[in-house]
Amino acid sequence: MPEQPVRVLEEQKFDPPRRVEVDHNDAWHIGYQRAWRLCDDTRGWMAEVRWSAQHDWGLGTSDTMVTPDQVRLPVE
Repeated sequence: MPEQPVRVLEEQKFDPPRRVEVDHNDAWHIGYQRAWRLCDDTRGWMAEVRWSAQHDWGLGTSDTMVTPDQVRLPVE
């Protein structure tokens, strides 16, 4: 039986996206948050973010959803 699609119950958008830092593999990367989303599954609020990191093969960009503890406002 196929899984049921996840539905967005509430969304708070940032227009324009706000600058944030995103935690990935215990390193913080500069990125942009487009929204907070609450879905009808068990994850709770998630941040929709885009961020980039330098790899051996070059610069990689990720568009993903992360938990609140993986996103923070940058220190100015």
